[in-house]
Amino acid sequence: VAADATQSFTLTVNQVAAISSGNNTTFTFGALGTFSVTASGSPVPTLSESGTLPTGVTFNAGTGTLSGTPTASGTFPIAITAHNGVAADATQSFTLTVDQNAAISSGNNTTMTVGVAGTFSVTATGFPAPTLSETGALPNGVHFSAGTLAGTAAAGTAGSYAITITAHNGVAADATQSFTLTVNQVA
Repeated sequence: VAADATQSFTLTVNQVAAISSGNNTTFTFGALGTFSVTASGSPVPTLSESGTLPTGVTFNAGTGTLSGTPTASGTFPIAITAHNGVAADATQSFTLTVDQNAAISSGNNTTMTVGVAGTFSVTATGFPAPTLSETGALPNGVHFSAGTLAGTAAAGTAGSYAITITAHNGVAADATQSFTLTVNQVA
């Protein structure tokens, strides 16, 4: 009867929000870093971040980009959420690790006396925590272990000992320090 009735019809198929990017990244202290969070779903999900980021790093929800120049090192656990109103939000536990190159912060010399027990602790900074090592000849009775120069210098070892201390943590180049151990004779 008369003309056919036609209707334009739109079928919308929604898709649950999902986060498809990795759940961790590593930045370096004092250097610009970026990481893009990718999410899928229909409608396109909005992104948000919760948790404490290091000073200098921000999350841009509009672009899904974690970026900045961190001024603190360590491990920062955060949560990233993708929301589009279809079913439950997608939430991802995310870890931002900020590495810092090793540096030796203690002095570059110490004095011991023959026959008297002495110690000197080398201190270093960096993340992950650096390991310390020593190269060069030490007087008999004195050793270097776990960042500590310790012992009792044996008789006949008075003098000056030039050694090198190295801090290593795999971030950038190792930190090295020329160190002088002076062993005095008992007065």
